[in-house]
Amino acid sequence: MATAKEMLEIAGTIENAEAMARKFVEEKGNDYLGDLQLTLSLQGKFEEALEVNNRILKENPNDVRGKYNRGFFLAKEGKLLEGFKHMNEGRVIEVWGNKHIETIQPIWDGSGNGQHVLVNMEAGIGDQIIFARFIKDIERRGARPIVCCSPELITIFSRIKECSSIIAHDNWRGVYHDCWVPSMGLPVVMNTEYENLNGWSYLTASEKHVEKFSQIIKGDKLKIGIRWFGNPEFEHEQFRLFPEDLLFGVVNNKDFDVYGLQDNTDQMKMPPPKFVSNLDGFLQSWEDTAGAIANLDLVISSCTAVAHLAAAMGKPTWVIVPVLPYWAWALPGSKSPWHNSVKVFRQESSSVLYPWSEAFKEIEKELQNVEVKSRLR
Repeated sequence: MATAKEMLEIAGTIENAEAMARKFVEEKGNDYLGDLQLTLSLQGKFEEALEVNNRILKENPNDVRGKYNRGFFLAKEGKLLEGFKHMNEGRVIEVWGNKHIETIQPIWDGSGNGQHVLVNMEAGIGDQIIFARFIKDIERRGARPIVCCSPELITIFSRIKECSSIIAHDNWRGVYHDCWVPSMGLPVVMNTEYENLNGWSYLTASEKHVEKFSQIIKGDKLKIGIRWFGNPEFEHEQFRLFPEDLLFGVVNNKDFDVYGLQDNTDQMKMPPPKFVSNLDGFLQSWEDTAGAIANLDLVISSCTAVAHLAAAMGKPTWVIVPVLPYWAWALPGSKSPWHNSVKVFRQESSSVLYPWSEAFKEIEKELQNVEVKSRLR
C-alpha cells in the first residue's frame, strides 16, 4: 500500500490518484483496495470508502491496516470504544510511531488496589498531550500512574497532581511497576465512550513561564495566537496544509493583536506579515509554548500539537481540519467531546478548486462576533 504522499507525487492530484487506484484494483487485484480506500477518504467520500473497507475485511478479516482504518469509521459514527479496539490493531505495524518498552509485567486491567501502573505515552507530542487526560482517571480508580513520556513534556505532565511519578521514555528500565499500559490503549482498558469523556482542562503552564510571556504578550486588544502548519514529517501533512494567507487575512484586524506560534520557521513556505508578532525566537520549549498560550485569548491552528496543548489547557481553541481529519476530530460537527474549549472548522472539499474557502469564511464570520465582544470590554 502506498502512502498518501507517494500517491499524490505520482498522480499529481487526489482525483488522479483515485483513478490510478481504481485501475490498479481492476488490473492487479484487491491488494490495491487499501490505496483506493485512502484516496476516497482523503476526498471525504466516506460511504464509498467504508464499502471498500468492508471488501478488504471480508476478504481478509485479519488485515491489520483494514482493521485500523475501520476504527476511524467507527469513531466517526460515535462508537469510540469499538473504534479504539480496531485502531489498537494498528500498533503492530506502528501506525502511531510507537515508543516501545519491553517490560515483562502484565497489561493493566483497569482495576485499582494501589498497583503502580507504568503508562507508556505513545506516538507524537500531540497524542501524548491528548492521552495525558487519562492520568487523573487512572488515579481515581485507585491505581498509581507512572508516566513514561517524551523528555520535553516531563515538566508539563508533572503538574498533573494525580501523577505519582514521571520519567523519560529511555529511562523506564529499573522503575518499579506492577503492570503497564500503552497510552492509546487506555480507552479500551477503561471502556471509554464519547459520553464518558470529561472535556475540562487538565494541563497548566508554569507560573514562571506565564510571567515571562506576560511581558511579551500584553495590551488591551484581543490577543490571538496562530499556527498555520505542523510536523512536516506527518504522513498526511500535505492534506492538512492550507494557504497561509487565508489565515493571515482573516485575523488581520485592528482590534486584534496577533502572535505567531510557529517555532520551526526555517521550514515555513512564507514568513508571516508584519502585523503578526512572531514568537519563534522565544519558543524554545513546550513550557515556553504553554506560557505563551496562557497569555492569549484565543488560539487558531491547523491540527497540531500546539492546538492539542491549548485545548488541554482550556484555552479557547479553533482547530482547522481537512476533509479526512485526524481520529481526534473524527466525530462530525464543530464541537469535540475531547475538549470543551475547542471549535472545529472543517474543510468542505479537497478538490483543486478553492478547497479551504468555506472553512475560512466560517472563521471570518466567527471572528466578527469575537471582534464585537472585544470592543465591549
